[in-house]
Amino acid sequence: MKLIITAVSIAVSVGLTSVSLGQTDEEARLLDEGNRLFREGDFEGARVSYEGALGLGLESGIAYYNLGNAYFRLDRLGKAMLSYRRAARFLRDDPELRHNIDLVRSRARDQLSILPKPVWVKWWDGLVNLIGLRTMFWIGAAAWLFGLGIVGRRILTGSSGNASRRSALVLVLVGLAAGCGAFATSVARSDDVTAVVVSDRAHVLEQPSNSSRTVIVVHEALVVDVVEQRGEWLHIRLPNGVTGYIEQESAEIV
Repeated sequence: MKLIITAVSIAVSVGLTSVSLGQTDEEARLLDEGNRLFREGDFEGARVSYEGALGLGLESGIAYYNLGNAYFRLDRLGKAMLSYRRAARFLRDDPELRHNIDLVRSRARDQLSILPKPVWVKWWDGLVNLIGLRTMFWIGAAAWLFGLGIVGRRILTGSSGNASRRSALVLVLVGLAAGCGAFATSVARSDDVTAVVVSDRAHVLEQPSNSSRTVIVVHEALVVDVVEQRGEWLHIRLPNGVTGYIEQESAEIV
């Protein structure tokens, strides 16, 4: 159950129920306290309570979501985006969460162009988002097994029909493509690492050194891909494809 609190600038939700089967009494107390403070308009107090609950080891989409709401009300867009992106690991396809992420993105200072994807990547991503990775994998597995079944039947019956041979070949190939594609996409997505710029202003440098030339200056709430972590530096890729290094204290990994 959620209590919907609508404001002029943002739609927020405060979770009123337990959000984890392993939730401790202290975590529940802090969450309830955060909800109460948020309703009373004490957004800094709510932030402290939500972070306290998360600091005890609670992993919850609702807790991260409510923390993002508190940060948004405090006009700390970088931390709000970070919290919302962490909430997205648990609250997949939540319309309120998508709305809030889009709202923070629209208010962010950096409105960088997005590097276009190849047509086949766009097509594949659209298909995966429509069907879902798990469903696609099982469809592929079923097609592959059905194709093999036709092959086995042909062998047992001695059939030599071209139609059944073509059908078996198509099913096996489609099954392999769907199953392997779904598996490969799942692995690739699990390896993706993103970070959110939380500093008001941060320099992206050519090399991991403060004496290196600045490639671009970025600002809070920008979401970037992490190519590599190197000591106190993150090697990042911006949405427009530009790469460089940023100090870890300026960005936090989702």
